[in-house]
This record gives sequence, C-alpha cells and structure tokens, in this order.
Amino acid sequence: MVQDARNAPKLPGRWPLLGNLPTLLRRDAVLLLREAERTLGPVFWIDSGFGQMSLMVLGEEGFSVLRNKSADSSHLRELDLFLGVSMLTVDGDDHRRVRAASSPAFTPAGLSRAHVGEVIAETVARRVDAWRGRDRIDVVIDTRVIALEVIFRVMGVEVNDLPEWSRWYGEYTLGVINIPIDLPGMPRWRAKRARRWLEQRLAAIVADARARGDHDSMVGVMAHGRDESGAGMSERELVDNLLILGFAGHETTASTMAWAMFHLAHSPEHWDQLCDEAKAMDEVPTDFTSLAERAPLAVGIFRESLRLYPPVAQDSRFANASFDIAGYRVEPGTIVATSVLLLSRSAEHYDEPDRWQPERWLDRGRKPTPIENCQFGGGAHFCLGYHMALLEGTSFLVHAARTLADAGVRPRLLGELPKPRYVPLVQPPRKAQLGLG
Repeated sequence: MVQDARNAPKLPGRWPLLGNLPTLLRRDAVLLLREAERTLGPVFWIDSGFGQMSLMVLGEEGFSVLRNKSADSSHLRELDLFLGVSMLTVDGDDHRRVRAASSPAFTPAGLSRAHVGEVIAETVARRVDAWRGRDRIDVVIDTRVIALEVIFRVMGVEVNDLPEWSRWYGEYTLGVINIPIDLPGMPRWRAKRARRWLEQRLAAIVADARARGDHDSMVGVMAHGRDESGAGMSERELVDNLLILGFAGHETTASTMAWAMFHLAHSPEHWDQLCDEAKAMDEVPTDFTSLAERAPLAVGIFRESLRLYPPVAQDSRFANASFDIAGYRVEPGTIVATSVLLLSRSAEHYDEPDRWQPERWLDRGRKPTPIENCQFGGGAHFCLGYHMALLEGTSFLVHAARTLADAGVRPRLLGELPKPRYVPLVQPPRKAQLGLG
C-alpha cells in the first residue's frame, strides 16, 4: 500500500525556526542518520531550518531520485546569489545546452589540451616541497591553498593575483548561507559585494579568451563551446558556471586530500606502500590514465577517503510531478533528498563500510558503479569535474609521498584522527595539523 509522503515521520529534535539544523551541527551525521533509519525507517522528513523541509529517502531508492524525470533541480534557484544560472540550477534543454558547451573542457582530452595535468603537477610539487624542514603542517589549509591555486590557474588567473582572488572567493561562498537579510556586514551583503568583484574579472578573462581565439584552455573551450544545434552559453551563464567551477573545483578536492593524509598518518603500512609506489617512478605522469596505471594505490587512497567523507553529504531534487518511491507517494513541490554520506557507507555495497581500506579499489577489473561514484552526484547532474578531481587527488598523494620520503620523514597524527564536521560540507577541522618526523 502506498502512503502519502506528507504522513512520513519527522526527524525529532526540531528547534523553533532553526529546525534540525542545531542537531545536525552537533551530532555525528552518520550515527544520527543510522539511528533515524532504525527508529523511523528509510523515509523521513528533515527540517533544515527557516521552513526548508526535505523528504529524506535513504539507500538506492533515494539515489534513484537523481535520475527521476519527475524531479529537477529548480529548488536550488533559491540560492541564486551563490549558484546563479549555473548548470546546477537548470534542467532539460537548457541544462543539455550548457553541459554540451562545457563538457569538452573536462574530458581527459580536454584536460590534456589545456595542460591541466602540468599545472597540477607544478603546483603540487612546489607547495609540497615547502613542507621540507617543518615538524608539522597545517594540512587542511595547505591542501585548500593547493586546490585553489590549481583551479584559479586553470581558469586563467595570474599567480600574483591569487591571494586577492582567494579572499574574495571566501566572501562569495557566504552566499550559500541563505539568510534573507541584506544589511552591511551580513553574509548576503558580503557575498553580493564579492560576486560583483569576481564577475567583472571573470568577464575580462572570458573576453580575452574570445579575442585571442583561444579554443584550448578551459575558459576558451567553454567560451566557444556549442551544442549540436550550434547554441552556446550566454555571458551570464558562462560567468556563473565559472564561479561555481572555482568553488567546486577546490573545496571538495582539497578536503578529500586532507582526509587522505590524516589516514595515511594513521596507517604507517599504507604510507610505506604509497612511498614504494611513488618512488618507483622516474617522473610522475601528468595524465590520469598513465598515472592510474603506475599508482593504483594512490587512486585507491583518494577514492577511499572520498567514500568515507563525501564533501557533499546529501543531494536533492524538486518534485515537478507526482511519483512513488519507497512505499510513499510524493506530491509536486516536495524536495526529496538522499544521503550520499550513508550510501557511501552502506554494508550492502562495502565490507566493513566504516573502515578506511584503500585496497578495496584495487584489482577490480571493472569501472566503479554509479553507486560507488555517488560522491560525484548522479543522473544528468553528474559532476563534470570527475576526471580532474581524480587526477589532482592522485597527483597530490604521489608527490607528497615522493617529497616526504626523500626528506626522510613521514606524516604522524598529533592525537586521534580528527572528527569531521558535516555542515555545510563534510570537512576536517580547519585547525587540525599533522606532524612530520
């Protein structure tokens, strides 16, 4: 019997106005969701605060919503200050047009034409080399600096301008805090000011790429990109997609690289194996196919860290028509969410799902399934940056192992493994450090 989703249970612990947000901020999200699944079942409502109710559907059925033609991403338009008219907020013909114009820049061939692998290798090698002679490193901050420099350089930002761009990007990302108060000093006011600064400079980079007839760089490919009917992106669509590229291209990859280093410090045997793998290379390949063949463990370490700590803990869609799921009838206007965090730790798909075990990705003889790639999303909105993230994360781990092994040191934990914070992204504490010795 199909039930009305409006009658599904609600996650307890709601606060006035703030809903379940304080609970989500304080609790371990994995334990919280498993407890909710045990007591409420696989379908329940979550109140994210300020009237934002989402129907959480756990497991593979929840993941199927990402491919459901009766659901779209239109609810994300509420974050217009942050997301604009990027491909995250559009669906149907507009999404296919924007994605078709952008996709060639993110294929392995496109990354090779734009020399992205060389930018990653040079940046990572230089930044990691600065760890020599230090007894501890701010690994969360350092990986973020590396990822920011990579994505900005790929977008055409001059190296000397990186600190200023980084500062304004930090202000711009406050736009994800959807508090509708536009007073000086408030997050929305600061994000609007930063967006204006970034828009002007990105528009100049785009204009320069067009004037030079650049069809090879990432910005050049996107600026000249067309779908099969010959339609490309408008100026606003192009700038908005570049803005999101800058955010998605560093925050998610950086946190995964940091988690990988913490676990390598916690597992000396894996560190030794990674060092042996990395030192066996005369030079580090700059394309992912060659790199993955020579450093399969590094790929496994990055994937396993991403599995345990998917930066985006949940994904969601907006029901534009009625559909049935997990025994419930969902009506139009409902936001349906799925937990990427819990799906990534599913006992149905992984042995010992809470254990960091990179070797589970080795010698498989097949590509990862959509469920195993759920950290990159699903359906039409699957992450365009998939290949670049794997290349950057793997390259970072190989260079880190080569550099530290050459210096005769290894990473060591200063205390216990750090505990993640889950809102707004799954990240290690910013102040967490690693020792070197």
